[in-house]
Amino acid sequence: MTDASVQTDASAPRMVRGRRLAAVVTLCAVLALGAACGKKIMPQPQDNRELFSWRGVTATATANGCLTARGEAQGNVDNMASVILEIQPLGVSSDGLGDGSADSCAGCPFQATARQEFWPEKQITPQGTAIVEVTMCPDRKAPAYRWRLVGLNVLTRFAHALGKVQTLVVDPNAPGFELPVDDTRPQQQTEIVIP
Repeated sequence: MTDASVQTDASAPRMVRGRRLAAVVTLCAVLALGAACGKKIMPQPQDNRELFSWRGVTATATANGCLTARGEAQGNVDNMASVILEIQPLGVSSDGLGDGSADSCAGCPFQATARQEFWPEKQITPQGTAIVEVTMCPDRKAPAYRWRLVGLNVLTRFAHALGKVQTLVVDPNAPGFELPVDDTRPQQQTEIVIP
């Protein structure tokens, strides 16, 4: 026997093991890539009995320039941890003057520039709904605001209850102010960042 035949006979089991290992690694990589493919959606909770939603929300402006939002939640209102009021001033430029050029973009998506979180006392009605009322005084005064209420669930893996984006007109006679087109399609948001 030559040295070459000894090396070939000894390296044959290593080559078989190496090929098997390469096949296993390739199979694992294919399975991992296959698991990553498919439809990407936010996971939905399996138990809808833990959710709540907004049945009706309204807002009014106070005499001192604050916004008071009132919402009626239905569903499992005991799971309401807190409420966020999000606002977007309209008809105010970035320097705070009311020239109406910056934030009154008709048809633009809702982009809240101010948020405030509240832990309000809920008034539970006999029908099992909760009435929540919150007041926020924005830093930037404006002739109108786009706004919405967001309810956070105590079960953090559950989606937030997003209210409909609405417009509250405070001063329709402000110079240069044009009322934007209302949003007719529902807004979706997967994450809320609280400053």
